[in-house]
Amino acid sequence: MLAEEKNCSSCTESSSGTMYPLLSGLLPSRASIVNAMNQSSSSPTPAAESVMAAEHDLLASILISEGASESASEGASEGAYPWEPLAPEAEGYLASLETEFGALDDGDLTTAIAAGWQILESQMTALATAQQSEAEIAVAAAPILGQLRQFQTRMPGGLLQSLATAATTLSRSGQPLIDQLVHCVNDILPGWDAADLAVLARPLAYSLRDGRGEIVDLNLRAISDGPWETLSEVEQARLTLTVASVALKAAQAGDRPEGGSASNS
Repeated sequence: MLAEEKNCSSCTESSSGTMYPLLSGLLPSRASIVNAMNQSSSSPTPAAESVMAAEHDLLASILISEGASESASEGASEGAYPWEPLAPEAEGYLASLETEFGALDDGDLTTAIAAGWQILESQMTALATAQQSEAEIAVAAAPILGQLRQFQTRMPGGLLQSLATAATTLSRSGQPLIDQLVHCVNDILPGWDAADLAVLARPLAYSLRDGRGEIVDLNLRAISDGPWETLSEVEQARLTLTVASVALKAAQAGDRPEGGSASNS
């Protein structure tokens, strides 16, 4: 992306191509950056967080370069790629980069470009790995979500999906069952203290450990079967933990070798 000519009041893509030939085609456009950022979910599931982290690292590698703060203009964010590379305030930043690249001989320039691409390649590999992991978790969570459909008249579908996904990941974590239950509902009940959730979750953790379903049935009968929005905060917490215990039990059954049993307390 190229900057406008000095002291020019307007700038177009065609007129800016002669100022910084070395940078042409190397810097990402604002539109491509914004489009990449907009692809991220506004309410990510736990499985998507690793993908978003990898995307963040990749964008950081593109937007922020080592030593950029030394060449940033007064009007640009220090150390960051200018959001409006065609704006007058980006002139100093891009001119500095052009001078820096122009001072390199062909060998050094090739080395610098290769080093930069190695960093981007590692970030792109991390993103691809995270996306593959997310896809694998989605596949593993599908049968768990199927079992949670029995609660679709009592909880919104998005919350059931969140519980199925979280249970799939947590069942492989090796954490105590009570911690798995609490962490499983954290995104749905962000206003609750973990210690308070643990008090409500303890009987369900015992039920998961012993393989007995009476406590689950008792909890479900004790909670109003009205719409989710009409439940009190305590009822929502109890229902969410109860459904989470069903999700974790299903996830554990899928993870255990045949004949195995849950042993975490």
